[in-house]
Amino acid sequence: MFKLIFKTAILSLFRRKMRTFLAIFMIATSLWGLMVMLGIYDGMMKQMIDNAVRSDSGDITIYCKDFRSDNEIKLHIKEPKNIIKEIEKNPAIKSHVQRVLSDGLIATAKYSKGVKIFGIDLEAEKKQAKLDSYIKEGSFNFGSRNRGVIIGATLAKKLKISIGKKVILSAQNSDNEINSIALKVTGILKTNNMHIDGVGVFIPLKKAQKFLGINGVMQISMIFKDKNEIPTFQNTMRKKFKNLELFRWDELYPALMQSKAIMEQYSLISYVLIFFVAGIGIFGVVLVSVLERLREFAILQAIGTPFKMVAQIIFLESLFIGIVGFILGCILGGGTLYYFYIYGLDLSAFSAALDEFGMDAITYAVIKSSYFVTGFFAVLIAVILSVIFPLHLLKKSKPIEVIND
Repeated sequence: MFKLIFKTAILSLFRRKMRTFLAIFMIATSLWGLMVMLGIYDGMMKQMIDNAVRSDSGDITIYCKDFRSDNEIKLHIKEPKNIIKEIEKNPAIKSHVQRVLSDGLIATAKYSKGVKIFGIDLEAEKKQAKLDSYIKEGSFNFGSRNRGVIIGATLAKKLKISIGKKVILSAQNSDNEINSIALKVTGILKTNNMHIDGVGVFIPLKKAQKFLGINGVMQISMIFKDKNEIPTFQNTMRKKFKNLELFRWDELYPALMQSKAIMEQYSLISYVLIFFVAGIGIFGVVLVSVLERLREFAILQAIGTPFKMVAQIIFLESLFIGIVGFILGCILGGGTLYYFYIYGLDLSAFSAALDEFGMDAITYAVIKSSYFVTGFFAVLIAVILSVIFPLHLLKKSKPIEVIND
């Protein structure tokens, strides 16, 4: 019986080939456009988060208690070695870095600006943050005598300085005295982390400690191999070190989390809107098909064909359109996303605008199984909803009256 129903449904669709093709084409292009749009947007968000995690916060950042709120030099981690021992014996942690942080002032002959001073170890940053990959001009070093400075690209543009230029860096030390030091720009980096690119100034870790008159560090940042171990690590460290505060990256960058949440809502709305349009397309095809074949269906029912069988024929027609459209959409969407995943989408023409939002000029798409799963259920729901009214219309019709008309 099912074989007969299936064959009838397929033959009915091929009676109006162009109409069937247009409905399939509409579903396929809708799904393709939606998948590409979501893959690109999710790729942008992933890159923004990766940039923030790699260049600054890591998965977890440790500060001395109250440093985040007061930002005072005295609130630094005085014995980082004890913490480093705990970190190094934890197999779930991939890498870690120590940093000295301080507010300061950078000045040239013509310009000056408030900055964030980062005292860093180049090798540790190279391993964890891959800061060397962000170098836009110059090199990733502090010169032969460690009297160099690496600054953010946006900051360099505002100060109108280039590689080899001298700057004066000033900051208040632990004795509340103002210290100044002359440095030469050895590198300019662009991380697309607006905070770092706009105010970041990097100097050697030991020089920063001497400059500020401290022996410890302000920040210890780490990246985990296994993200599931983060809550356990947080609880353990909080119990052992009462004077420390541990923050996840999402706690340090709430704006990114908010953007991510907005993007998820946007994705949901996009699915609803696009497949509402697709549903209307299927509905139109089914409705016209039913209205054209009212007499045919009336004759079938008049000779004893159950309405259930007629309904199954109509439903299979809609399902065939939806499934074929879904498969074609997945092939087109998946193929396009794979291309952008490998080669990226070049948005260099809009780089100036993207820089304002901390986005990369070349965006690499992501491919998630949820795109295909959600798309399948969206098509299935659209198919089911599109046949309800035509079937209701058919059920209300009286076979004898339709045949006699």
